[in-house]
Amino acid sequence: MLTENQLVNQLELFLRNQLQFQTYSELQIGSNDHFQLSEFLEGGQKQIRIDLAGICQLDSSIHFFEAETQIHVNHPSIYSQFCDYCYLLCPDEQFELLNNDTLEEQLLWAREIGIGIISISTEGKIRNRVPSIQQNLNSEVRKEILNSMNQRYKIPFSTTPLWNRPRQLIS
Repeated sequence: MLTENQLVNQLELFLRNQLQFQTYSELQIGSNDHFQLSEFLEGGQKQIRIDLAGICQLDSSIHFFEAETQIHVNHPSIYSQFCDYCYLLCPDEQFELLNNDTLEEQLLWAREIGIGIISISTEGKIRNRVPSIQQNLNSEVRKEILNSMNQRYKIPFSTTPLWNRPRQLIS
């Protein structure tokens, strides 16, 4: 069975090479003078770390992927307010190992809260088991996420989401 690091590495290669995402493994977002993370999270957390973050070159949507060795949707759900699309990334084998009741419960919950589930087999096959639903990302949060990404390395394309870009008439 794949480890969390192996899951992240395989998905990161796929996102960069096949989908032209710019990716950030172990992206950390913290509070600063202009942004208080504790306003968005319970428990007064001052920092979060996501296993893999990506921004899509086509539409500038922000995607977060939290790797787990089991199908456990609760943990990634805390990140959903910090991205446009949030996913649980897990080994493919979990779909055969988990009892049916628990599996159905996790899949149903993922669908209800909009968390996508992606699995990867030991052979490298990537499956989108549950599609993610676009979250309503706060503009202040988007700005801070993009700032954290740009501090790591510059995003070489427009970061204005496609749905916020002005329409151009085709003549």
